[in-house]
Amino acid sequence: MKISLCIPQYNRIKFLLYNLEEIAKQKYENIEVVISDDGSTDNTVEEIERVKLNYRFPIIFYRQPSNQGYDKNLRTSIELATGDYVIILGNDDTINPAYDLLDLVLFLNKNNLPDVGFTNFINAETGNTEYRAANTEILGNGPEVAFRHYSRSSFVGGLIYKHSTYMKYNSPKFDGSVYTQMYHCSLIVADGGVLFSIVEPVVVKDILPHEQNRSSYTDNLHRRWSEFKVVNGGLPSVLRVLISAFEDANVLTQERIYGIFRKMYGTTFPFWILTYRKDKAMPEAVGLAIGMKPGRVTEFSRLNWKNRIKINMLYTLTSVSALIIPIIVFEKMKTRLWHMANNVKA
Repeated sequence: MKISLCIPQYNRIKFLLYNLEEIAKQKYENIEVVISDDGSTDNTVEEIERVKLNYRFPIIFYRQPSNQGYDKNLRTSIELATGDYVIILGNDDTINPAYDLLDLVLFLNKNNLPDVGFTNFINAETGNTEYRAANTEILGNGPEVAFRHYSRSSFVGGLIYKHSTYMKYNSPKFDGSVYTQMYHCSLIVADGGVLFSIVEPVVVKDILPHEQNRSSYTDNLHRRWSEFKVVNGGLPSVLRVLISAFEDANVLTQERIYGIFRKMYGTTFPFWILTYRKDKAMPEAVGLAIGMKPGRVTEFSRLNWKNRIKINMLYTLTSVSALIIPIIVFEKMKTRLWHMANNVKA
């Protein structure tokens, strides 16, 4: 079985080169590396052409004719793959050298070649394993499974697709959302594709080459009231992507729309308000609370009047609570809240 490691690339060539160094440590032989470059302005092309000459595994390299954006570039990397399965990596993620991809191949063959899956990963900055999978197992298929596990695909590193299945559902519908992978994963599973999980940390996230500094989302948070602006953190895109995935699978119901909103406003939304507050960005937290008022979200109109009332009440409760709860309390409940948001047993 051939495994394609698909990497959407844009600048930060030092990260990609370090990624390739780690991938080369794999014992499993039937691997190809697929890199789609989104018009990098650094020396990505020259460096990859140099590495290709002596690299252990075949490298497929493609350069977009112009900058296409993250989603299109991600899809291109998968389209170029020739493997039976693809594993997605950011250019600053890599395959865990301690994990033998043969174990993944054996699992896939033993379980009748399931369609889409996710793995746990190691945070390179802390050395800790971050969990989104409770076991190595087949999780099933259908709309309820898709709804229960959709948040597993918010982080793209370590997502695994059967290539033929992905190509059946591949669509540019959510290019520009930065959540195209969530749309495709949810659509595949809701439409009958089989979902699986791998408990071993197959991926190392946020690798940091020597003498290289890392920027963080926290660098761009608004911490002064003079910088205040209304924001939404991209959360309406998540709602739109999920509702469309269930709709395109012909399994969308009013209760499912309500369930998506309830999970967003009950866990994900307050989690990010509290995270901004913890990072000393109260103006950003208030901006998110205002920006995510349900009436501002286009898909809110798809709820019936009873469910709109319930979501408005939930929004009021969680936004006020998240803005006033002591951060020390959040620190104690943060892990549990994250597990709730991701349906992972603590």
